Amino acid sequence: MEPGKLNSMANVKCPHCGRDFVRRVPRTGFAEVLLSLFYFYPFKCQLCGERFRAFQRGVRYVRVNEDRREYDRMEMKFPVTVSGENVSGEGTMLNFSMAGCSFTTSADLAIGMIVKVGLQISPTAPPTMVEAGVVRYVGSGSVGVEFLRWQDSERARAQLFVRGMIGTGSRSG
Repeated sequence: MEPGKLNSMANVKCPHCGRDFVRRVPRTGFAEVLLSLFYFYPFKCQLCGERFRAFQRGVRYVRVNEDRREYDRMEMKFPVTVSGENVSGEGTMLNFSMAGCSFTTSADLAIGMIVKVGLQISPTAPPTMVEAGVVRYVGSGSVGVEFLRWQDSERARAQLFVRGMIGTGSRSG
């Protein structure tokens, strides 16, 4: 095997679903800090959400504090609906991950508000519904929402959509 090939994060696959769409995530707890001294690092599958550790001989990761997200965001555009207590509106998706999204909207949303989000990921199927999300960011016409709860069937629909995006090369992050 070529030098450097063994150390590539592309070789890390999710033990749950077998996909290689994983992201290195921050260490949590003393055990993970210790394990990283021996090249065992935490990862999270971007599709099924499985968090796991993998051995990466000779690889050292530099801590980056700017982005604490555990999922990559993918830039995309499709219609969304949002509703909460005494507010509802429509918008356009800016970026999406299995943990949250950001979109443009004229709806009057506030940080901390709990909302229901409809994702119109297919023009021919009903929207994929996120039962509960919390507004984490509001600014200049865009809103960032962290997903808190959705039915397993709805999450599965979103996972299929993400798999399709990965397959067409539309992944960014």
